[in-house]
Amino acid sequence: MQANERRFRQRYDASPLKLEIRMLNLFGRPKKAHMAIARDFAIGGIAIISPLKMKVGKRLLISIESRDHRLQSIPAVIIRADASEGDYLYALKFAMGQLPEMASRGAYTVLQRLEVSLKSATPA
Repeated sequence: MQANERRFRQRYDASPLKLEIRMLNLFGRPKKAHMAIARDFAIGGIAIISPLKMKVGKRLLISIESRDHRLQSIPAVIIRADASEGDYLYALKFAMGQLPEMASRGAYTVLQRLEVSLKSATPA
């Protein structure tokens, strides 16, 4: 592991995932949905590429879909933003604490299943 490594968990290639992001307005209501490219995934967050310029700390709702699983309106926060070849690379942290307890547990279970399916698709 590199000295400047920020990851606490193994990340997996997330290119098979379909990802939609929705920014929240000042009142916490979701704005128009935008597609984004999922780059890598871990149980605590996801790295995405988007043409939208957003600031660190911005709250989002994300929807993630794989061949077997689908999660809608998962709260996330941008924790890092970098310009990348005309687009922006964002590190998002899932904010499960913003969901009711039962919804949070259910979403966490699906995130675990997504992680397992991405892990099994990763060549050894």
